[in-house]
Amino acid sequence: MIILGIDMSGDQCSIGIGNNQTLLAESSIYARMRHLPRVMPQIDFTLKQAGKTIHDIDLLCAVSGPGSWTGIRIAITMLKTLGHSLSKPCVTVSSLSALACNMRFVSPVVYPIIDAARKQVYSAGFDCQAATPRMIEHASLKKLDIFLNNISEPAILVGDALKAYPEIATLIENRPIIAPQSFNRICISHVIEVGYHTFQVNGSEDVHHLSPIYLQKTDAERNFKQHVRSSKLSANKKK
Repeated sequence: MIILGIDMSGDQCSIGIGNNQTLLAESSIYARMRHLPRVMPQIDFTLKQAGKTIHDIDLLCAVSGPGSWTGIRIAITMLKTLGHSLSKPCVTVSSLSALACNMRFVSPVVYPIIDAARKQVYSAGFDCQAATPRMIEHASLKKLDIFLNNISEPAILVGDALKAYPEIATLIENRPIIAPQSFNRICISHVIEVGYHTFQVNGSEDVHHLSPIYLQKTDAERNFKQHVRSSKLSANKKK
């Protein structure tokens, strides 16, 4: 089974081509806020590196978030477009599940943590003692201090929030194991691996119902809501 994997949940655009769980080719470029003009040329380039064409693809998978609002929205749009136009099965992969794959065959609970701005993190807890990480705490958005205070047992932290908030290492009393920096980015090979496993267990998702995982409102939504609230208050004062 030839698999196309897409990850734009962070500041990089990563594309991978796999045969089942074996990586054939991959490419990754820095694309912060410029994912859209890069993704199709990058897919073409990676397919050529693997010696494949888009018509050789048997399964499409993409990281659905949480992460960069713009990136995951574009990734899911690409997944839906390719899945519909090529009539190929599609699956989505959580960014937290993909990150958890960086730390396997370890006893402590693994907490992937992704920077959500404003001293907040996206996080989930995983049992990573086996080859396939198993989620034991659901994905959520938390204030950084609340997340750290809730860790009451030995744990491993992995993800870009460690770079965004270097104080994490000193803020928690029950000191966690901090993953090395090279472990804190999603590997496209893990996206393909998780996507393949998900498809084997659950089959294809409905292409028409694929959607990003945001976990919080975008800045535009928050600003619009605030504008509506202010307009209503102004209108009431004039009455």
